[in-house]
Amino acid sequence: MRALNFKFNNMNYNKLFNDCVDFLNWLALNFNLTYKEINVWIFIIIEPIVFFAMLFYILYLNSKLYRKAQ
Repeated sequence: MRALNFKFNNMNYNKLFNDCVDFLNWLALNFNLTYKEINVWIFIIIEPIVFFAMLFYILYLNSKLYRKAQ
């Protein structure tokens, strides 16, 4: 069996990465932070908060559905 080879529209990931870095640099400049500080805020502080808030909300909705089904 052949392995599947996925290509997503021949996307240029180097350009995407560079665009993201440019955006983070722009955010850092506008919020008076360094690139490293904006990375910490986004990926160490904000993203886990959003993840756990969504997780708890999903669990809440699942429990609500489970109670309604009984």
